[in-house]
Amino acid sequence: MRTTAETERPAVDRKFRILSLDGGGIKGAFTAAALALLEERTGRRAVDHFDLITGTSTGGILAIGLGLGFSATELMNFYIEAGPTIFPSTGITSRLGWFRQLFGPKHSHAVLRQALVEILGNRRFGDSRCRLAIPTYDAIKGRIYIMKTCHHPDLDFAISDAAAVDVALATSAAPTFFEAATFPSQMGADYVDGGVWANCPAMVGVAEAIAFLGRTPADIDVLSIGTTSTPFSIAAKRKAGAAGWSAGILQLMFQAQVEAARAQSKLIAGGFHRIDASVVAGEFTLDRAHPDTIRKLVVHGRGEAAKKENLRVVETRFLDGNLAEPYEDYSVSRVAEEARR
Repeated sequence: MRTTAETERPAVDRKFRILSLDGGGIKGAFTAAALALLEERTGRRAVDHFDLITGTSTGGILAIGLGLGFSATELMNFYIEAGPTIFPSTGITSRLGWFRQLFGPKHSHAVLRQALVEILGNRRFGDSRCRLAIPTYDAIKGRIYIMKTCHHPDLDFAISDAAAVDVALATSAAPTFFEAATFPSQMGADYVDGGVWANCPAMVGVAEAIAFLGRTPADIDVLSIGTTSTPFSIAAKRKAGAAGWSAGILQLMFQAQVEAARAQSKLIAGGFHRIDASVVAGEFTLDRAHPDTIRKLVVHGRGEAAKKENLRVVETRFLDGNLAEPYEDYSVSRVAEEARR
């Protein structure tokens, strides 16, 4: 809650600030830990300082959680506590998972839903305290889709009225890992992970700010947080066929797409800062959620955020005490208008 001093602070000239959170399964523990360190060191909450938060897959879960008022530390603890249950990585359950993935989803959609219900409860997506833009993919109509709070009169307020859990499931249903997510507020709809087209959603946020919210590129400042990266070369596969590429083709597409979004955002936005860590290849995967692995992700996240070149930027450009203005929720005005009719 904002204090009287904060709400009475005179308006100042400030950038339109976007927080962009990458996809990456259990590696979202890195992102949550980085944000937790930043909130702790500055004594300020991300939800109060960003005009728009966009997140894909695990980043979408974090974005929704932040928007609904959870601290980054609470979300980090969610990954620590629920991660091993969502992504079992030891014993016979793990071995059966690899076999199941050949013919269907590797992990239980019901387990992920229950974990999300336990933290998000029955909150609505539109209960968010800041604007949200959550990439997903419409499996029925075969199109990219962004689930947004109703921060513009042309947006679908039915999405804003949907359960936060349903939106979180829609953006995080990674093909082969989870089954497509149904969406109760849209009869017959199925959605899969937004990472198939926007694993780094920085450009989603930039486009939203310009096209829907009328901001100029120079007025935009983006803080992008990854889920760790590894050196990756395709030199050995340049003459390979399908068997030689195997899962490497997916890694290539994810990495190339993240690089493109990062480069494009840097070119277009007036400001852009990226927090991520380069780690040893194979050290972390989307669903390797052994407690020791999650602990390492948390250590990496906090360590990266604490670096002077990152903490100084966040303190001076993002979590600087200069609060974001509350956004207008057009779904509220629509409901009121319909009630008057």
